[in-house]
Amino acid sequence: MDVESLRCVVTLAEELHFGRAAQLHYVSAGHFGRRIQRVERHLGARLFDRTSRRVALTPAGERVVAHARTVLAELDELRKSAVCPGRP
Repeated sequence: MDVESLRCVVTLAEELHFGRAAQLHYVSAGHFGRRIQRVERHLGARLFDRTSRRVALTPAGERVVAHARTVLAELDELRKSAVCPGRP
């Protein structure tokens, strides 16, 4: 699983809408949905309940998203610490 896939999971958890979440990542809803499915297969758990009318986090999804937010925040801090002062 890659960092961008984790970001997609968190975005979907926030938006609870595949189309809007996909737009935020500049990809099609189909591509975005397949990426979420790959994450779910990789983890061996369904993270989202889907119907034609709504998307909701499962209990496993709530746990994964909470952890993913922590991991992503730590990665952002790591990236900041690697930048030398005065350099872009």
